[in-house]
Amino acid sequence: MKNHFIYAGLALTLLACNSQKSKKEEKVVVFETITAVPMPSTLVSGQKFPTDSTTINNWVKNSFVVDNLETNKDIITHGWDIWDALTTYTKQENNGQKLRRFETWYTPEDIKTALNSQTSNNAYKLEDLDRSHTGYLEIPHQNLHGIEVKSSDVVGFVKCDPSSANHIYNNQLYYFEVLKSMIKPGEITNIPAFPASSVLIKPVFYPLTKVDSLGPDKYSLPSWPGYNNQVPMDSVIANGFGSSSWNNNITITTTGVTDASKKVFSINDFIHFKLNKEQAANIINVIDNGQAEAGDYAVLVGMHVNTRENRRWTWQTFWWSENPTAPQSPSSSLIASHQPISLNNAAKHYAMALAYNMISPAQPYTGGSNALTKNEPIKESIYAFNPYLEAGFNAATFDDTASPSNPNNSGANDSIRKYYSEGYQKVGAVRLSEKVYTGGKLNRVGIETNCMSCHGQAKLYDVPAIKDAFQYYATDQYFDLNAPYFKNTLVLDFAWSIQGNLIYRDSISK
Repeated sequence: MKNHFIYAGLALTLLACNSQKSKKEEKVVVFETITAVPMPSTLVSGQKFPTDSTTINNWVKNSFVVDNLETNKDIITHGWDIWDALTTYTKQENNGQKLRRFETWYTPEDIKTALNSQTSNNAYKLEDLDRSHTGYLEIPHQNLHGIEVKSSDVVGFVKCDPSSANHIYNNQLYYFEVLKSMIKPGEITNIPAFPASSVLIKPVFYPLTKVDSLGPDKYSLPSWPGYNNQVPMDSVIANGFGSSSWNNNITITTTGVTDASKKVFSINDFIHFKLNKEQAANIINVIDNGQAEAGDYAVLVGMHVNTRENRRWTWQTFWWSENPTAPQSPSSSLIASHQPISLNNAAKHYAMALAYNMISPAQPYTGGSNALTKNEPIKESIYAFNPYLEAGFNAATFDDTASPSNPNNSGANDSIRKYYSEGYQKVGAVRLSEKVYTGGKLNRVGIETNCMSCHGQAKLYDVPAIKDAFQYYATDQYFDLNAPYFKNTLVLDFAWSIQGNLIYRDSISK
């Protein structure tokens, strides 16, 4: 089975529903230009958005982990609130299809196009941009760094809610020169913090192309079976646990009805859209079979979601599940039991994992530890990975050493390593790539990850003339926000998508 995942990029604001009434069918208005719809001020549970950081931090203090998974009701409810907001239909339509809230948001390409227009018109606003479709699907930046086994048919786009998009645009955070000017030698510097209302998302789609056809209007899709040691850990360390190892395919029918007993599911059990001519043309030679065509369905199989409601953001990830009421780890029946009844049919078919802290008990912003101590004799990892995003990561993904087999081995990255090796020696810092045991356990692969631990490593290095600076990913572990290895860098507020979309002022893409 080939992997046809469409990674729909990082930054997006989550939109919630105020009431059951907002879920009722509304007349669709066809817009020439897509208008970004912001998050609602009140979520479906009645909680305000953005929720006060003190409230969220109190939830985190009362977080309790069972089998490495979150059990706190408030955290779980908040995660579903956000999902409800994101997946709510708006009054807009594009390419003959109703748009959900997250589909109306900006891509980085939208923001870069607006920045280009701003160079000749200082009064140009992001809202002035004429957007005729939801975004181009491209190979995700994530898949160009640190993945031992790449898939040539992984494509997608980044999405930013209006709040985060305007923050990036107004502060010109995609310009390499602007970020480079913020770095202060010998210090830890940070970009201007995103506003509390910011939401970033990374959706993952699977295009239903002819290579997966099982006959008229039927397609095969790998479905997450959970990891229950059916593949030896040595194999996962070497190869990851990606969809080619799952041996659990379901059938999607675009014209028939669901028969779960036969592992057949209607297209209406998925959040989905049809590729338009431009989107299909953009990926025609990217996926293995080269057969993406206008009208092909793209089904949502996963989505990372993070909100800037507190200093370390909130993190929740969603993926399609055969049995959403009893999903496999890293979700649980407990997490599923808090789904709001307001979710529409397709949105109910997704499982959720959460990571509002790196490890349990929750560690402070600075001065915490992964080690077992007298005061904290029990520490546990919190796993919150997405099967369609991280499960395929092997141990080499998290190794920042240069080797012929490591995709990070490039001249620019070698320069950065050399530049910083002296710094590490001077300050005696511990690299995240060194063995870090969380509560006595070493996390090594993608199924042992946590969104917060990894995204916290997003930073720009002070290395002359290097724009696309080396990045590496981390398995689940605690890190100090003032760790010495952040010196001489610009910390990007947990937003890998900024580094992945850097441009020079005279080189605006698309």
